[in-house]
Amino acid sequence: MFRTVALLLLGLTGTAGAAPVQIAIGSAAATPGGMVSVGVRIDPLDQALIGGGNDIEFAPPITVHTRPDGTLDCTANPALAPLLQPGFVCVSPTPGPCTRLRALIFRPYTAPSLPSALLYSCTFALDPNATAGASLPLLIRAPRAVDRLGRTIESHGSDGSIQVVAPTPTTTPSETPAPSATPTSSATAAPSPTRTASPRLTPTATLSRTATRSRTPTVTPRTPVPTLTPTRTTTPTVTPIVALRVVGGVAPPGATLLLTIALTDRSGRASGITADLLLPDAVFDAHAVGVACELDARLTAHGLSANVVGDPPVSLDLRRLRLVVSEQSVPPQELGSGPLLTCAAALRPSAPPGDYALLLDRLFAGDVDGTLLLGVGAIRGMLLVDPSAPSATATATRTALPLATPTRSATRPPSPTARPSSTPTAISSLTAAPSPSPTPTQDPPLSPTDASPTAAACTGDCDGDGVVAIDELVRAVAIASGTAPTTSCLRLDANADGTVTISEVVEAVGGSLSGCAAAAR
Repeated sequence: MFRTVALLLLGLTGTAGAAPVQIAIGSAAATPGGMVSVGVRIDPLDQALIGGGNDIEFAPPITVHTRPDGTLDCTANPALAPLLQPGFVCVSPTPGPCTRLRALIFRPYTAPSLPSALLYSCTFALDPNATAGASLPLLIRAPRAVDRLGRTIESHGSDGSIQVVAPTPTTTPSETPAPSATPTSSATAAPSPTRTASPRLTPTATLSRTATRSRTPTVTPRTPVPTLTPTRTTTPTVTPIVALRVVGGVAPPGATLLLTIALTDRSGRASGITADLLLPDAVFDAHAVGVACELDARLTAHGLSANVVGDPPVSLDLRRLRLVVSEQSVPPQELGSGPLLTCAAALRPSAPPGDYALLLDRLFAGDVDGTLLLGVGAIRGMLLVDPSAPSATATATRTALPLATPTRSATRPPSPTARPSSTPTAISSLTAAPSPSPTPTQDPPLSPTDASPTAAACTGDCDGDGVVAIDELVRAVAIASGTAPTTSCLRLDANADGTVTISEVVEAVGGSLSGCAAAAR
């Protein structure tokens, strides 16, 4: 641990006095009505970068070219692979032409640092009425660079331009050789020996080209330069700064299951999240799931959009549901750790039984300034389609989570002495929630020992450490499906009847999201 802290401090001190990163827009030339590609280069100046970008501001007669699908005609340098999905968007006011585009290029945080190279290129078009000889500026705005730890590094930028050149006439050169060729052929038939001397000059020209072979050794010394950067990637293999976790459950075909996504933000800066939930098409109608998604009640300053998208493509058995959580308050607020959103997912009546992985893809997180946060990871969820699971409890999961928490706070305090057998008796009181007993009146006289992790353990907390971990949820699904014995987690059998039902698995999910300590209050 001390070594990790020392390395982080060394990284902080190393970037403090370093020269700013240089981002430069190139220059090009085009004729009126033509198109030209302009590149943007980045020079880290020996700093370890994992991503960067900038805005390009321009004005008519310059327009950015768009592809047939409506996206901007911009491409990240493929030589920089591996890359996350590049971002190219227009950030100028919408009721009007695009006059400012934003480009963001990032590698995965486990990839090597960016070298000094072309970062991306965009295609621009000129108006046919553009004045020849004019120099049209491409202004750089908001240059940015980020290191592997998510820190913003000072960056400087330089502008580019497009030179408007007059079209070169192609008709006049083709007409002049025609009349000049006819008199020389008829009048100079005798000086034909002079033409035999010209082939003697051509071998000498080929000899001069052999000198171009000397250029090949100059290219090879450049290849070892990128190989120096991977040595820096061995130290920052840290846990994700921002983590998303999707929680599934067990349900029969035709039932409704709550799919919950929780957020853990160790940076404390995340104010917006974008994530794609990959759903098995044989089990869910992704469009119907998107309509039934809601933000958690604690997020009153944010908005949610959930739409099925086809980019990038997925396998034929999956559908991509894009979830975007954005701030909608002034000033913007951070999301904070906790439950993020819940989707009431109705299973198809024809859903095949079996285990299905619920995957999160294309994860992005940003702070209130619009800076992307690096180190975003995800924990997949599991769904068990079991025809023998009760269908009624699946629809009742919306009320099971809030109703289970107040009952625990009433029944746990009166049993501090029965510590060895407190687990089955305390949890079994959850089934008797509709008929409150007179013992809850003894809630005030709590002793310090009652606040221990054992007393705060909830349904599914197999080891009694006060936390329902992911492996315990997987064990709960296995017990509910009959592939593991109930004795492998006694705390999951809430009513001590020797079996584990779907409602008890849902209670374990609630404890995993809100924490056993919160569930016990």
